[in-house]
Amino acid sequence: MDDQIPCNYIIKNSPQQRNFCLFVAYKLGFGDNILINMLILSSLNTILRQFLWQRKAKLINSQLIEALGSLDKNEFREFGKFVNSSYFNNRSEVTRFFGAIKKYYPEFRTNKINDELIFKLVYPTKKFNPVLLRKLVSLLSNYLLDFFAISKFRSGRIEYNVKLLDCLRERKLNRLFEKKLRSVENLFKTSPHTFGYYEYKFNLTTIKNGYYLHTNEGEMINGFQKEIDDFSEYFLSVMLLLYVRLSEWSKARSISFDLKFYNEVLQHMEKHDYSKVPLVNLYYNMLKLLETEEEKYFFELQKGRIKFEKFISSADEYNIAVTMMQYCYKKVQKGDSNFRRKQFDVVNIILEKNMIPPGNIEPYFFINSIRNAAIIEEFDWCCDFIEKYRSRLNKDRINETLYFSNALIAFYKSKYEDALKHISAFNTERSTLKTEFRNIQLVIYYELNYDDELLSLIDSYRHFLNRDKDIAEKTRELSLEFIRIISKLLRYNQDQDVESAVLLKNEVLKYPYFNFKEWFLSKLQIIIDKKSRQ
Repeated sequence: MDDQIPCNYIIKNSPQQRNFCLFVAYKLGFGDNILINMLILSSLNTILRQFLWQRKAKLINSQLIEALGSLDKNEFREFGKFVNSSYFNNRSEVTRFFGAIKKYYPEFRTNKINDELIFKLVYPTKKFNPVLLRKLVSLLSNYLLDFFAISKFRSGRIEYNVKLLDCLRERKLNRLFEKKLRSVENLFKTSPHTFGYYEYKFNLTTIKNGYYLHTNEGEMINGFQKEIDDFSEYFLSVMLLLYVRLSEWSKARSISFDLKFYNEVLQHMEKHDYSKVPLVNLYYNMLKLLETEEEKYFFELQKGRIKFEKFISSADEYNIAVTMMQYCYKKVQKGDSNFRRKQFDVVNIILEKNMIPPGNIEPYFFINSIRNAAIIEEFDWCCDFIEKYRSRLNKDRINETLYFSNALIAFYKSKYEDALKHISAFNTERSTLKTEFRNIQLVIYYELNYDDELLSLIDSYRHFLNRDKDIAEKTRELSLEFIRIISKLLRYNQDQDVESAVLLKNEVLKYPYFNFKEWFLSKLQIIIDKKSRQ
């Protein structure tokens, strides 16, 4: 019954409505036809009823419903206490309104929420008044926003206690101030060094100097240097973070940002020692690593992460880990295979500290973690990784990701028949990894000496690349180049053409990194070595 249109919304056939229907009928050429007039009137009734009902259903609006639905069970219970507190809410009608709608938590299905029924529960003796109901919605929405702000403020222990300390200073409650100051300073010793930490550390020093202005001038003068030092740490940590962030966005989107004080900050960093200030040290090395790609900054960042592990937040540790992982990947692309082990170690840090963002795992991260681990023969790790994280793959991508990952593991174990089974078990035509599946199938056929099958696949692969218009042009070019190299490899292996194999190896060495590049180089080297042994 909740979904039905209430009978009091049925529109009466007033003289004005009948005249309107006659006018519509006349314009449509029906004249005074009574039956037609009745049909038009009936249709208008239906349209107007639906219009008014939809208007009515919007009184308890989606913004309030969405905000209430964002609360978890504990937060919703705490908000109930908030609304029932006379300190925060002195409107009894808002308390009754919350009591009337809370039974719809957590789904808050709007088609189940009857405005008139809720209004009756709040105002039992009053006639339904949409304006008054909107007022209740507005009041409860504002209380919910207050609840968000107060909850956030209370959860920030450092911010809360520093502002409380300043309140005690302003009220000249000196004994309470000094007692609270000791506990706040102890709180700073055990808190992670976030950007907020540096901000409120500076604020605390400023408050202390303000307090000592009237109580201990000597202490105030001694605190002046600390005040500027604390501000410098806060300023530098935030600016270095912004430089890292904007530099990366600048590369990704070809946008030019005005990086204010950039040269001045870097020159200052080179002249002064901030090795004991966690975020300044870490983000400086991160910025320099991204800017110069020099290995020394990678190892400085790695050393700093270990040194400051107990002091940095999970968000900052994640930023460090991602930067290090990207650097390792770039080094591998440039031919430095030693960084595969370092990349593996960074991935383990991300997993062990549960730093993967909530939600589905990116197939790109999943597959590349498997690929890198399989190349360095960490096969048990690969199996454990799949078992633990397969449930976090997108349901639309899970099959292709798992089949391809298992094919990679089998391939690097030299179990080529098993790798082929994993590929054959999945319909690659429905895959987003169409070219990746075909590339690994080509190298498997080569390893199994399936020369005829390899030539047939090369031919069909070329036709597929020319036929499929959904493939990105860059992917098409890289795939055609992959086909060209493996075609030459097959021919040189069959003919034992060492000279051509040497030329092709030198050519491949100069290529930017691509998947199976190391494999191609090793197969070409086998041709070269085989001839030299004869």
